[in-house]
Amino acid sequence: MEHSHAISGPRQASDYPGRQADCVAALRPAVADLATTSQESIVAAIGGELTDDLLALAHRAEKAGWTFEEASAAIETLAREYEGAKGTVFD
Repeated sequence: MEHSHAISGPRQASDYPGRQADCVAALRPAVADLATTSQESIVAAIGGELTDDLLALAHRAEKAGWTFEEASAAIETLAREYEGAKGTVFD
């Protein structure tokens, strides 16, 4: 997995309105890169599974200040967005 995109941290350490949206925004560039290099990771994320690449990304997000749970949820959201943008329909 390419590590070209820095992951920004949350605006504050405690919970705040919009924190999950901020996490999604922070991870968007890295997930977009991953989507171009590892389609199987994106498909796995949609199903709630994390490949080694996705686990590494979630741990990078933790180092930036997000919780693993926030990062995992953001990755799944972004994977769904990516596939939705390609015209995939979800149940």
